[in-house]
Amino acid sequence: MQTSSGTSSKRAGFTLTELLAALIVLGLAVALVAPMLFRNSPARDLRQSVEVFETAARMARTEARLSGRDTLLSVDLDARTLTILPSGRGFQLVRSIELRATVADQELDGNIASVRFFPEGATTGGVFLFTLDENERAVRISWLTGQTERLEADEVE
Repeated sequence: MQTSSGTSSKRAGFTLTELLAALIVLGLAVALVAPMLFRNSPARDLRQSVEVFETAARMARTEARLSGRDTLLSVDLDARTLTILPSGRGFQLVRSIELRATVADQELDGNIASVRFFPEGATTGGVFLFTLDENERAVRISWLTGQTERLEADEVE
């Protein structure tokens, strides 16, 4: 005689093998889709280049104040490289960025535009315009304080 109970002898749920298979499929899907979601966009490349430039300017300013010597932030407009002298620290901007500069005449040598940071905090100053596709950003280095300030592209003189 069969008896009926409120519970079934078979348990509901998933086996460990089924769970592992689902996790592997999910992992593969994420691995294939993630690069498409996080690839570089022009706006992101532009923002990254501006942030690198601001970081280099702050480092040059700090180096001048700590060393007690003039420090130069040298910008190669063609190669899109930044070099802090005399320490020689270097930075690379995104290669597709178009870069223009307005600096003091004595700090311009061909395609090399420089800003000189003095130990007391002043600089020779300058404005740097970054362009990528339709996007533009500008950064001004204050001649009085050496601090960087982001500008709208239409604010550039």
